[in-house]
Amino acid sequence: MHSTIARFLLCGYWANIVYIIGMIGYLIIDTISYMYMSFNSTISSIIYMILASVFVIDAILYTMDWYMYAVKLRKYQDQPVQYRSEFVACIFQNLGSIFYLIGAILVFEKIQVIEKKFLFNLFGIISFLMESFLTLLGWIIVFRRRPAKTSKNSCNFQNAYIWAHVLNIIGNLIYLCATILAYYIYRTEKIINSSRVLLLQIFGDFVYLFDAYIYHECWKQDKQELYTITENQSLNKFYLEKPDHQNKSNENK
Repeated sequence: MHSTIARFLLCGYWANIVYIIGMIGYLIIDTISYMYMSFNSTISSIIYMILASVFVIDAILYTMDWYMYAVKLRKYQDQPVQYRSEFVACIFQNLGSIFYLIGAILVFEKIQVIEKKFLFNLFGIISFLMESFLTLLGWIIVFRRRPAKTSKNSCNFQNAYIWAHVLNIIGNLIYLCATILAYYIYRTEKIINSSRVLLLQIFGDFVYLFDAYIYHECWKQDKQELYTITENQSLNKFYLEKPDHQNKSNENK
């Protein structure tokens, strides 16, 4: 049980850490690109591709996190799998990260495929938006069914996770606006990297980072509760087994 919980905590922990690292990377490169419009486009494209790859890894970690708390940590193995909306959300998250990676790779191709890059970015952000809506929906359902004491509903400020999900939706909406604006500017002004688009993305990056901070705080509270529950279960098992052990010792005497 301890090892299973440890693996669950590690999946959630590293998913949060990778997400934060990725968003810091996006914030830095977006800020540099905004401040220095003449910044080497090849270098920035390579950095964007690396960051897109980071979020592919992050999506996999979040899927593993879902599997651990929705499947492995069930009280009974024949119990139906819960958090199904979050599983669908994981699918959209993986699709979104792959779409973004393809879009980042297409930057290195000829200018004729630049519109395909915008298309894949649009598919990507719509997938992320669907993921965030489904995750929020799943948590609302969980809060209504079990308003207290569950491992994935363990923030004492019950709405802390909800606020994180809402911020994630807001961040995705900002990036959706940035993607649509980028395509519009490209079609009308033939500008690929617009300062207006970069400014929107920087704003979205800050929202995502604040969102990630709330998730990480909730993760720390989940960690504390899980360890407390596990410790209490171990103590209960010890005291239940102790009389049986003593009775067997007396019988042997």
